[in-house]
Amino acid sequence: FMKTLTWQKMTKEASKQMAVVTARISRLEGMEAHARTADDRLDKYFPAESFDLGKPVEV
Repeated sequence: FMKTLTWQKMTKEASKQMAVVTARISRLEGMEAHARTADDRLDKYFPAESFDLGKPVEV
């Protein structure tokens, strides 16, 4: 059987924008684990910057 893999490439700036949006949307949808992966990406590649990533959804 064959498995299709998709590869994407983006600039560092685009990666930052995508991570910020991913974190905020994931938190709004209550998917904290997904948000944290975006947080980790921002911490790793942009350690000197701070971002408003929203608050976890409280149930």
